[in-house]
Amino acid sequence: MIDKEEISEIIQDSKSYLNNQIELNRLKATEQASLYSSKVIAYLILGSVSLLFLICVSLFLGFILSEYFANFATGFGLIALAYFAILVLLFAFKRQIIGKPIQNKIIRDLYGK
Repeated sequence: MIDKEEISEIIQDSKSYLNNQIELNRLKATEQASLYSSKVIAYLILGSVSLLFLICVSLFLGFILSEYFANFATGFGLIALAYFAILVLLFAFKRQIIGKPIQNKIIRDLYGK
């Protein structure tokens, strides 16, 4: 038969186990949050630098085309037209081009595959 001391010890061990599980889950959640936060910040930095690069390249091409056509409106208009075409394509195929790859990346990251 189990005496009071053994029951007390079992209860104490159970409390300790539950507290350790809670702490472990909290640490895991903190690790996941910090991992995803660092990824978001890294992507924001990469996106910002990429955007600056794209702006510089666009200005460069605008001036080159303006010189070629001897008209600023034509040179920069062609660049704007190219971006408009890209924008239309992105809107038309946003699910296939943007949505699915991002969704798959998030699922891979969440399940560690």
